[in-house]
Amino acid sequence: MTETIHVNIGGLKRLQSRPPIGEYLRDIWRTRNFTLLNARTGANKNGRDTFLGRIWVFLDPLLQTAFYGFIFGVVLQVSKGMDNFPGFLAIGVVFFRITTRGLATGSNLVRRSRALMSSFNFPRGAVVIGETLKHAIDGIVPALVAVGLALLWQLDKTVSWTVVLVVPVYVLMQFFSLGCSFVVARACAFLPDLRSLVNLVVRGLFFLSGIFFSIDRFVSHPTLELLMKLNPVHQFLSAARVSVLDGAVPSAFTWAYITCWSLGLTLIGFVYFWAAEGRYATLK
Repeated sequence: MTETIHVNIGGLKRLQSRPPIGEYLRDIWRTRNFTLLNARTGANKNGRDTFLGRIWVFLDPLLQTAFYGFIFGVVLQVSKGMDNFPGFLAIGVVFFRITTRGLATGSNLVRRSRALMSSFNFPRGAVVIGETLKHAIDGIVPALVAVGLALLWQLDKTVSWTVVLVVPVYVLMQFFSLGCSFVVARACAFLPDLRSLVNLVVRGLFFLSGIFFSIDRFVSHPTLELLMKLNPVHQFLSAARVSVLDGAVPSAFTWAYITCWSLGLTLIGFVYFWAAEGRYATLK
């Protein structure tokens, strides 16, 4: 005798499906606990398999500042006229890395996670959000080291309350990084050759964002100075430096500019990533 088993498949979804964007947002919210847990578990792993372990979290920003300080401050002499070049450099090097982390790691994120994406039905945007949260946690200690080093190098000045403005600047940096990650994660998932172009862009930004020098030196070249000022990464670094080194509040233009870039890029990147939701599970 054959027994018939009836299965209700009404709640099942295809792995290749793309839900409406409203439902997609609700799905991401429902998976928030998993996303947060995954981010916390993956964070702070740097240096665990080395002799010095977690000490590298503190050493890395110090050694980077010392290295670039020697090259650009001692050898190339770009520090002339700066009162606190070590602090200027520390904030530039560390916060540049924080701001562009989404570009650097997002380019290989989907392909690195394709086994998970092809096995379970969940909003793939949660992977991008989780990766950004992980890097946000990882960046806290280096950011504190950079700010501490900058303040230590100008002990003759009173520490201003504006130092706390680094916190909203840091949050906006994470939104900017998330937007970048959404864009490059989708683009490089289907065109892997773009990863080389993304790496080239990151290297270009490294030298065009005023990490080692003040853009005031381009005052005699107004077009070049304007292009530098329009670079959102430079504006992030400028906001952090003004808050810490100058003890002042960044200008209204700076706040508006970095906020528009951060939230606008996150929104555009999210929609761009969602539009290909049904294709990520089919990647080979």
